[in-house]
Amino acid sequence: MPYAAKDRQEFIKRSNLNPGAQVLDFGGMLSDELPSAVFGITTPRPLTNAILIKPTLLPFKNSVFDAVVSYHYFDLISSEILGYSFNEAARVLAEKSCFSFMITLWAPRNEPQRSNLFFNELLKSTGAFFNHDIEEISRLLSESGFNEITVESVKREIPIPKEYVRTHLVMLGDLIKKEKAQGGTGIKTLARQYFNHVKIHGEAMLPALHFTAKKL
Repeated sequence: MPYAAKDRQEFIKRSNLNPGAQVLDFGGMLSDELPSAVFGITTPRPLTNAILIKPTLLPFKNSVFDAVVSYHYFDLISSEILGYSFNEAARVLAEKSCFSFMITLWAPRNEPQRSNLFFNELLKSTGAFFNHDIEEISRLLSESGFNEITVESVKREIPIPKEYVRTHLVMLGDLIKKEKAQGGTGIKTLARQYFNHVKIHGEAMLPALHFTAKKL
């Protein structure tokens, strides 16, 4: 998502990473912004420093990273395994080191963001995207051995370019065809909401929540 480059840079700045720190990018979303990081990815991609991972079992020794960061990767992980992922982040972090990540805040502030909400709801209905509870995340972080937990709301005013909106439309068209072949209609109803709304208002990224926590 090149249109979100500034947002990723601001996330890194807020994360306050020390120069020369050994950083794990959990999910591998920050390859352009953190070229020296180790990128933990779940599907093969041609990235330097990339390592295939399972979110519940990271292939690293204990306490080897000075920071773990993750940009919207946990939106792709179900609540059932989120705690295991936090446990692994804590395990590979050095003592007193920082865990910093962003997730989507499903609370539109304007109509273009509401289009993005409709799109996310569609992805959620297919099991491809997840809406996590703030209090539940804080509880899981605490149980995984983190303290000094902070949460910052990031408003964001980032329009999604028309060419990316078109990819959303194509994706939903394919999902509708698949659902029709299986005899369902749920996605079609949600997709109609999205189609009509984005045609009038365009689309913009939803606000986000930036969590930071320190390993005990």
